[in-house]
Amino acid sequence: MTDIFPLSLLIGTAFIFLNKLLVRLGYKNLRDMPQTLHTKSISRLGGIAIYASLLSVSLLSTSDNYEFLRIMLFCSIPLFLIGLLDDFNIQISPPVRMIVALPTALMCYFFLGIEAYSIEIPLLDELFKYKFFSIIFICFALVGMTNAFNIIDGMNGLVLLYSITICLSILFSAELLKTTEIYYTLVAVLFSILGVFILNFPLGKIFIGDGGAYILGLIISITVIKIYQINSLSPWYVLLVLIYPTTEILSSIFRRLISKLSTTEPDNYHLHHLIYKRITKIGIISERVKHSIVTALIFSFYFPFVFGANYFSDDHLVLKFMCVIFVVFYFIFYLLLAPKNFRFNL
Repeated sequence: MTDIFPLSLLIGTAFIFLNKLLVRLGYKNLRDMPQTLHTKSISRLGGIAIYASLLSVSLLSTSDNYEFLRIMLFCSIPLFLIGLLDDFNIQISPPVRMIVALPTALMCYFFLGIEAYSIEIPLLDELFKYKFFSIIFICFALVGMTNAFNIIDGMNGLVLLYSITICLSILFSAELLKTTEIYYTLVAVLFSILGVFILNFPLGKIFIGDGGAYILGLIISITVIKIYQINSLSPWYVLLVLIYPTTEILSSIFRRLISKLSTTEPDNYHLHHLIYKRITKIGIISERVKHSIVTALIFSFYFPFVFGANYFSDDHLVLKFMCVIFVVFYFIFYLLLAPKNFRFNL
């Protein structure tokens, strides 16, 4: 299992040197997009290092403990490929991406049994009695969460550290790990992320790209949902573990709707962007330092809630209360950091 770490690190390092070679040949991987903050050519293929290391070890291993991971990686192929197209600078519109991602969500439902049984809201819970609604709901949730992970992938180490935090917090909660398949999946994903994480944070030598953000969003979401199913937990457990990207994507949709902007176009008004801009104003010049501060600050914000979700995993009331507290604090921080003219437009 620990072979995953050196394999991920090796593949990631290879892409770093490949990018340097391409720069010398005149090809630079730079994006002129609102959310882009870096100014140097940096490989966006870290996601391949994560996916390839997981796939290689799970396929080469004869252990049945990797069966869940193998099936999940198989199901994720359409989603991963659509992300890679963007990483190779082949532009795909957001609606097309979501449509292509649907087969992945459907396969996760049929081959892994990933579904939701309720959201603990009485009237809406009645709809879960209908299989069609259950399928639509889980597809919408998985596609939305993969996009949410892509949204928070805007700083060195941000989405990687968030994923590491989730893996470790669950692994430390031994009572939730009732199957060895989930344990092996979490440890494998953890080591695959670590191989890229040390290259990405704080030096920013490689990015995971859309492919990496999508695959992490899918794997983390599916694993958390599976834990919810196995342990018969409250759906608020899943929400609290994934509260940061969930709040980020919902606030982005809300912000764009009231500002009469397209809900699918990227912008630079996410929480990490606002913190970055505020840090820049106080005179910090180094990009690496700014990225590190933003990642550290946001980590200190979501960590208590991710840890709390696993510590209070069977306490429905506490889970709901913590979800509300996170959302309240998120919007307080957001409004304090948002530009005055932007707040006025709200």
